Amino acid sequence: MNKTKKGALLLSMLLLFCIIVPLVEADPIPQTHLFLSLDTKWEHANPGDVFVVRADVKNIGDTPALLIQVQLQDIPNDWVVQEPSFPWILVLEPGQAKPLFFIVERGHTDATIYAQAVAYNAPVVISNRIPIPVGIAVVGALCLIGGILFYRESSVRRKQLK
Repeated sequence: MNKTKKGALLLSMLLLFCIIVPLVEADPIPQTHLFLSLDTKWEHANPGDVFVVRADVKNIGDTPALLIQVQLQDIPNDWVVQEPSFPWILVLEPGQAKPLFFIVERGHTDATIYAQAVAYNAPVVISNRIPIPVGIAVVGALCLIGGILFYRESSVRRKQLK
């Protein structure tokens, strides 16, 4: 090996060492917390329906969140998902929220989808779940059960007050 090549290699290793050592000894980036919600308002009950899923990411911590990536989860194999052109949020200041939009073409199978956000300095966050399709009978049954429970609880409390 030539002396100039050895000198250049030694110099580059020394420069690399000078860059890495301060980074290792630097203070860690403070952690923050995120809130993630998922919503869709378009028709999505039939196979072949194309709809938009909106994922809202909000920084509820005290420090900026860095390098946030949002992905849809539990998507069946026969569904087609077109992710945003740039699915990363580079910096999210405290209190700031940003939406990401996913275009989804529904397949023949039913699913309950959710989103997951991963950030460099925040724990993994999972959004609310959206059942697709949502049957009107299911909503009616849940309202009926909730009404019965509310009536029963209010009756018990009235008896306790007497």
